[in-house]
Amino acid sequence: MKKTLSLVLGALLLVVLGCSLGDLTKKDEPAPTPVADKPADSGDKTTTDKPDTTTSSSGTAAVNYENFSKLKLEMSYDEAKGVMGGDGDETSSSKSGSYESKTYQWKDGSKRISARFRNGKLANRNQYGLTDSDGKASISQAKFNEVKTGMTYDDVKKILGDGELTSESKILDRTSASYVWKGPKYSNIRATCSKGELTNRYQSGLQ
Repeated sequence: MKKTLSLVLGALLLVVLGCSLGDLTKKDEPAPTPVADKPADSGDKTTTDKPDTTTSSSGTAAVNYENFSKLKLEMSYDEAKGVMGGDGDETSSSKSGSYESKTYQWKDGSKRISARFRNGKLANRNQYGLTDSDGKASISQAKFNEVKTGMTYDDVKKILGDGELTSESKILDRTSASYVWKGPKYSNIRATCSKGELTNRYQSGLQ
């Protein structure tokens, strides 16, 4: 009986020792590295807003005789810009004491309008190429001969009709203006009035 009990105890001891040795010889396996959840793709991309560098024009200048006629002596440059529909190109400037002068030009191909400002006021305006050189004015050598220096512009209009203003200027209280009458085949009559009276005249291509 004692022998049988000893055999049972021995067997149990071997079982316990075997389990302990198995635990000691087993290598630790590293825990799996957790994988971070990947955010779902919403389809939206984040962009940095950039300032809009596109510049907008204040308006394209309309270089035509209608706008030239609307320019008036004593206007400010801002008023002239409003008439023309945009800035002019500064072509010259000068300053001496309290006197300051600036000249601006508006161009469209061969068409040109120029304006000079003295102390901020329009003092001279002139135009070139705003109308066709081959015109329809009823002019002739006989009519040209009727036009005399000393006449008023209204007197000249009675003979030649309305002229096309090409330039106008004012110095102190003296205003002068130049006109052209364009006839067929590039004929023309040109005249200048100062203080309301015709001071000179000339013609080209008349018959």
